[in-house]
Formats: sequence, C-alpha cells, structure tokens
Amino acid sequence: MTNNKEPNNSSPQADEVSHAASGVVRLDVSAVNSAKDRELYNKRQQIYPKQVNGVFRTLKWFAMIVLLAIYYIAPLARWPRAGSTSDQFVLADFEARRFYFGPIEIWPQEVYYITGLLILAGIGLFWATSLFGRIWCGYACPQTVWTDLFIWVEGLFEGDRNQRIRLDKAPWSFNKAWRKIGKHIVWLIISLATGGWFVMYFNDAWEVLLGFFNGTAPISSYIFAAAMTFTTYSLAGALREQVCTYMCPWPRIQAAMMDHDALSVTYRSDRGDPRGPHKQGQSWEGRGDCIDCRQCIAVCPTGIDIRDGLQIECINCGLCIDACDEIMVKIDRPKGLIAYDTHDNVERRARDIILCRHFHTGFGGNGFWATQPNYNGRKRNSRPSAIVCQIIRRQCS
Repeated sequence: MTNNKEPNNSSPQADEVSHAASGVVRLDVSAVNSAKDRELYNKRQQIYPKQVNGVFRTLKWFAMIVLLAIYYIAPLARWPRAGSTSDQFVLADFEARRFYFGPIEIWPQEVYYITGLLILAGIGLFWATSLFGRIWCGYACPQTVWTDLFIWVEGLFEGDRNQRIRLDKAPWSFNKAWRKIGKHIVWLIISLATGGWFVMYFNDAWEVLLGFFNGTAPISSYIFAAAMTFTTYSLAGALREQVCTYMCPWPRIQAAMMDHDALSVTYRSDRGDPRGPHKQGQSWEGRGDCIDCRQCIAVCPTGIDIRDGLQIECINCGLCIDACDEIMVKIDRPKGLIAYDTHDNVERRARDIILCRHFHTGFGGNGFWATQPNYNGRKRNSRPSAIVCQIIRRQCS
C-alpha cells in the first residue's frame, strides 16, 4: 500500500525549496503512502514528520498528556476500602478474583458488569466514529499517543524534519552517535516504564515496583513487562504508521461505520484547484488557493497527500489542517482549504460548481472562474450569471 518511489530527499537540503510567496517554503517531498500508486505491501520508507503548531496539534498534545497521566497515575493511586485486601484505585486481582475501580468492587459472579461496560464502550466508540470519523485513531489510540511521545523525544535529540534528514544522511560521527544512542536510551526507558506499569494493573503497584528493583518480583511479571517493553519500543519507535496501515483492523471497521455525514479531514478541491506555485503580487484569478507548498504532506505522520482524497491511511489527526492554515495566513488567503468536512458537503460543492458552470455557459460566458466562490481578495463579478450562481450556491450549502 506504499509508493514504490523513494522519497525525494536527494541532498541534505532537498526538502526545502525557496518559494516566492510571502516567505513560504515549498518542500520537495512526495507522499510515501500514495493513493495513486498503491501496492499490497512494500518495504517501509522512512517518514520524517515536520513539527507544526496549531489548534489540532494543541489538542493532540492535551490528549497525549491526559491519557499518559491516567495510564501512569491510576495504578499508583489509592482508595481506602473497609474490609478489603487492597486499597489500589484500579486493580484486576486474579488471585483474589476481584476487580477494583475506585469505590466499585466486582466479584466473579458480577462479571456481567464488565461485559456491559465493554459493550457500552464499544457503542460509544461506534457512535463517535459515525459522527466525528476516526477521532479515536487521531487522538486517543495508544499507538498514536506513544508514537507522538516517541517523535517528540526524537525531535529533542535530532531536531525537526530537516535536521533529522541531514543527520541520517551524514556519515557517522560523535555528534550523530550520541544523538542516536541518547534517543534510543530514552525510548527504551519509556518502553520499560510502559511495560512495568502495565503489570501494576494486575498486582499491587508498590510491591511490583519494589520487586522489580530488588529482583523479587514473580517471573510472570518480568515476562509480561518484557513483552510490553518490546511491543512499545518496536511499534512506536520502528513500525509507527505501518501498524495503522497493515496491522490494525480498526481502520477497515471504522470505514464500514462511516457515512456521508461523518466528519473527515478533507481537501477542498473546488477551492484549491487548479493548484500551483504562486508568487507574491500575482493575481489569484484563474487559479485555486493551493500553492502546492506540500506542507500538508511533510507534517503527516502516515506520509499521505490529503489532496488525493479520502484514504484509509489517514488517521484524521488534523495536523495537515494546522499546516495549511498557517500557509493561508502567510499568503493572505482564508483558512479552511483543508478542514474537517462531510462527504455530503463535498458533493454539494461539486454540484454547485457544475450548475454554475452550465448556467454561466448558457449565458454565453467564457470564463469558468467567474462562477467560483468569492473568497477574500478575489474580485466579485456582477454579471447576471455570477449573481444567479451565488443564489445556487446558497441553495446547495
């Protein structure tokens, strides 16, 4: 499902090409997971996600911090219980055949409560998917959360996208060695903590923590901790987007649950095309708002080009929206060229353009762009065809 073409990074500075549009930099980067050239499977190509700031990046940081805090704090928290053998806030105690969650204590004969809770959680996830698309994949999936954490650590040691590409291409030196080794050491520490904390959900947390340090923990605890350490290190550090593309069945399941009213990250081709480079001072007549800067590709953690349309590799994280909005501000165009939208809205806009095109042609007009939406900075057309097209546009929206 990946592109056979190697990423276009032929030189250390290959991913930056100067672009004469209000300081915008055009990146020489192509989609690794391309919808136009898809294979059943291909060898993984390295993806270097570019750091971006914006609303959805902030939401992802917030979700990551909250979810990681819950994971690492919950087993350490205490909840006093009268007559109970454990005061751990969350504990699945298989030896005592008890499940504890705060004030709730579930016995084996009450396991139907857990079954009901899982069913409700599944229904809630299906409901969220039908309304908001793949919000789970983009913000709450453990693979996304830990991969974001690992990429953040990678950035601390190796820098942003350009610096990481240059470092990988550079010959081995002391500078490259300590950055690579330091990154993997921190990754391993995070993986060890993740594996150890997972075991704490099934044993007394403080006893397990002490047992790990003095070597008295049960052998089963070491086995499960090692397994979780390995999976965390390999999935978040090495495989990353391969998990979402090939290993995880959830994208296929979610695709079956989404309808035409579900939100998904969408490139507004009716507004952006025809795309192409744009120099400062040039007219916007006869062209779209997309200047083909490819920032949306550079920030994508799965290496796709959102302009190719809806793709199963897209996790709906919204980072391409932040990247595009930043560029739109720089070139003085309205935000929202890439946005969360529904399939019905896309079809309505396409129908709008077709109706306006035929209506304008019926009036003897020869300019297609007179029928396009009037965005900021674009000259308003006062011909009768353009006025009627505005009425059609309002009816179709």
